[in-house]
Amino acid sequence: MENVIEKFEVELKAFLEFRYNLSLKQDTVERFYETEQAAFAFVDDYLLKSSDLIASDVERSTERILNEFIDKKVQ
Repeated sequence: MENVIEKFEVELKAFLEFRYNLSLKQDTVERFYETEQAAFAFVDDYLLKSSDLIASDVERSTERILNEFIDKKVQ
């Protein structure tokens, strides 16, 4: 199970970077919001396609990764 969660985390981190850089919004807050909404859709889709994970498996790591991503971009 740990390997499946680690794979999810790596893919979510890569998705966040890609989506944030893809945004055409000039305002940083709007870019974060847009990226966060896309991340939630990514997680939902990932869980639908996964036979090994459920929402509670990735809830904490998703929150942590989103917070770390925003903190890193703000600095």
